[in-house]
Order: sequence, then C-alpha cells, then structure tokens
Amino acid sequence: MKLYLDSADIPAVAPLLHTGLFEGVTTNPLILQRAGVAPAHLPTLVQELIDAGAGSVFVQAVESDTDEIVAEGRRIVALGSNVIVKVPATRQGFAATARLAHDGVPVLVTAVYHVRQAILANSAGAWGIAPYVGRMDDAGRDGLRQVEQMGAVLHGSETRVLAASIRNADVVHELALQHCDAVTMSTAVAEALFIDHLTDRAVAEFTEAARALT
Repeated sequence: MKLYLDSADIPAVAPLLHTGLFEGVTTNPLILQRAGVAPAHLPTLVQELIDAGAGSVFVQAVESDTDEIVAEGRRIVALGSNVIVKVPATRQGFAATARLAHDGVPVLVTAVYHVRQAILANSAGAWGIAPYVGRMDDAGRDGLRQVEQMGAVLHGSETRVLAASIRNADVVHELALQHCDAVTMSTAVAEALFIDHLTDRAVAEFTEAARALT
C-alpha cells in the first residue's frame, strides 16, 4: 500500500518526505486555505513539494461546469509532470474526468462516498478514486466496508483506491489488511505511524545494554 501525505504545510511535510516512505502529497482547497496558500502561489507550492521529495502532487479543480473543470484540469496538469488533477465526484466531474482521461490527463476523483461512484470513475477512466473514510463514518456509513467494496469492484482495473479522511493510525493498518492501493493522511496521523511504546522501551534497553558494554 502506497502512503501519501494530505497537507500543504511544507515544514510539516518535508521531514516525512525525507524518510523516503511517502509517495507524494495530496491537497484540496480546504488544505490550501488552512496553509494560507492562494491560487497564485500554487506553482510555487507544487515545486516546493517536489523539491522536498514528493513523487507526485495532487491539486484539485474548483470549477463546477464540465467545460470549466476540463480547462482548469489542463491548467493544473501543466504545473508539472508530477501533478495529478483532483475532480469531485459530481455528474459534471465525471464527465470532465472522461474527457481529461481521454487526453491522457491523470485524474483522481475525490469526495467519493459510495461504491456506485467508484463504478462511474472507472467508466470515466480515472487514475483513481479518493473515498472519504472518516466522513463516511460520520454520516452513518461504514467507511472501511465501503472502501473494501470499492476495491472489489475495481479489482483488475487501472483505477486505484486512494483512501482519504483518515482519522487515526489504526485505520491505516485496517486499510492495508484490505489490500487498499493507497492511503493519504494528515502529517499528524503519519507521525503516529512511527510511535510504539514497546519499541521505544526495547530501544532504551538496547541503548542501556550497549553503554554497559563500554
């Protein structure tokens, strides 16, 4: 399972990218707003993320009309060869995805909440889908079960499942057990993946033993 970071905060993202464990960075308008990144600064952000080690950067289209989404998607992908366009799972978004995918533009269909949206994304030729696990749980749907079903209907296709809205590190390993293709998480959840108190205790014992030998 590939790991991505859901953030536009360079100081928080860079150390994690430097580990070599994370494939890239996903963003959306809310993330950009929280990081204080204006649309005019997107090219700079993309380059900074790539320089920090992101193999790919996901940038979301914000237009609502199909033609406008397509035009925006083409502008986004022109930001660099490592850029993947995010398009919401609306009627217009799916239509735009089909057109962009036909032209070879990689599109991640985002804000996915139901298996039927995964089917539509696959039909549109999407690079992948981003189901919102935590938000599905909030709405009374079983997020992990929905992602499992999405993986089943997309099995054997070229459309990946990149799970998003991850609330804690335990969800990451549950998704891995489902053989989910990828997961994107906040830097806080990513940092939590490294923490295990039993490991810390063992390392402390190793260190103490090593010092006793000198």
